[in-house]
Amino acid sequence: MGKKWDADADDFKDTWSQTIDEYNRNYGDESKDRKREKKRLKYQKHNQQKQQMEQELEDKTQKNKHIKYTIGKIMAIIQGLLSIAVLGLLIILNMFPISYILIATAALLLLWLFAFFSQFLKKTHIVGKVETVLVSAILIVGSYYLLITNNLLGTITGIDYRVDNVAVVVLKDNPAQSLADAIDYSFEIHEVLGLDSVNSTISEIDESLGTNIKIVTSTSFDTMAEDLYSGKVDALIYNMAWESTLEEMHEGFAENVRILKNTEVVTEQTLSDDNISNKTITTEPFTVYISGNDEYGSIAATGRSDVNIMVSVNPETRQILMITTPRDSYLIFADNVTYGTEDKLTHAGTFGIDVQMSTMGDLYDIDIDYYARVNFTSLINIVEALNGVEVYSEYSFTAVDGKSFKKGYNALNGSAALMFSRERKAFVDGDFQRGKNQQAVLTAIIKKALSPTILTSYASLIGSLEGNLDTSMTQSDIASLVKMQLNDGSAWNIVSLGAEGTTGSEYCYSNGSYASIVMLDEDSIDNIKEHIQRLYDGEILETGTAIEE
Repeated sequence: MGKKWDADADDFKDTWSQTIDEYNRNYGDESKDRKREKKRLKYQKHNQQKQQMEQELEDKTQKNKHIKYTIGKIMAIIQGLLSIAVLGLLIILNMFPISYILIATAALLLLWLFAFFSQFLKKTHIVGKVETVLVSAILIVGSYYLLITNNLLGTITGIDYRVDNVAVVVLKDNPAQSLADAIDYSFEIHEVLGLDSVNSTISEIDESLGTNIKIVTSTSFDTMAEDLYSGKVDALIYNMAWESTLEEMHEGFAENVRILKNTEVVTEQTLSDDNISNKTITTEPFTVYISGNDEYGSIAATGRSDVNIMVSVNPETRQILMITTPRDSYLIFADNVTYGTEDKLTHAGTFGIDVQMSTMGDLYDIDIDYYARVNFTSLINIVEALNGVEVYSEYSFTAVDGKSFKKGYNALNGSAALMFSRERKAFVDGDFQRGKNQQAVLTAIIKKALSPTILTSYASLIGSLEGNLDTSMTQSDIASLVKMQLNDGSAWNIVSLGAEGTTGSEYCYSNGSYASIVMLDEDSIDNIKEHIQRLYDGEILETGTAIEE
């Protein structure tokens, strides 16, 4: 049995071996071919996937390149539009010579060509984008400053209104806390000065209280203050422009009263035909009257004129003549506003700029072409915007406000420049020396404004002028002067003169009483008239302060 099993097993092995051999003979090569084919197909598929991935990568790369170049071209187009905008603003502003505009046009065109065509080249497109960003940023900033300059010239050229601040005051210890508490009070007003704005305020009070308040009239601010102190009347109504006059006559007046109501009255302001100039400002001599209002705040606010400077200019000979006139000069005002009675020049400011121009013109026998108005706030802001000025002082002195100044040049900020300009009690010559100091400050401002350092202060200077300067010069006049200076760049010669006289006490219309005045010396006035005529005739005046751009 065992032998038979072994024999059968051997036969099976032989049969299986023969079967395997037969299969390999018949099918072995086909199996290898199938494996090879399968491997080939797999390799082919891998290559196709690889090629597809490479193509997708190439497409993506090309797409990214296209996007990059397209973005660069769009950036260049934006730069071009900004360039056109800046050139347009330069032309509209009309403040720069044509040579400057042509140079700017050529420079901007070259920059744009590089910015645009650099986007077609692999090696330069990044540099082109960087250039576009930098140039566009500069153009945006430049456009901003050109716009605010244009807008500023529009705001400072000819404010056609004036603002009168009218106050209703009672004594400090008066029980009334509002107008309703004072409905039965008697109110005293000046019968002439500031009457229009005061009447407007009275109408407003009557309407708010539903009744007509009791009004008492007076011809003198001095009398008004005395009536309030004595209890003859309960309250005063007056234009705040006269508060300094009340303070001069009754020291401490402002501290002894309390305001129940303060009203702003806005009225139209126009110049007479005689005070409107049609001169070509770059070729004909002209004169500007600078009035310095003794108020803070709005330049349109009515106030006394503490600074009275005439600036005569000959643009062809580059001569500037600055003339100061003491604030207490005893004069008859133009347009018969004081009914032929003399008054102090400082009070002319309360009658309006038209009266001031005509009064100064009558004094010096000249047609004043333009005015420029500033106030305390203006001076402080302008000097601060210039980062201070170097002002020459003829004397060492200490101002009433406590600030000390040395003989020679003083580095002054805005507040110090105001103290320097206002001080008179520290000098033997009082108001006369104050006029010289005001000229010194104005000269320092002009010198700083024409220096290269103005570039670092331009933005702040522009900001300081808005709302703090009013002039009858047109935007075209100012642009023409700037263009002339940029085109030529010649030095200017500044000569200063001051009207002289003797101090005294005389009856003044606005005060309604006697007050300190300056009686002007006729020889001094004649000397100034002669210098003005010489400047207008084209003569070179005595050497003053040379101011270069």
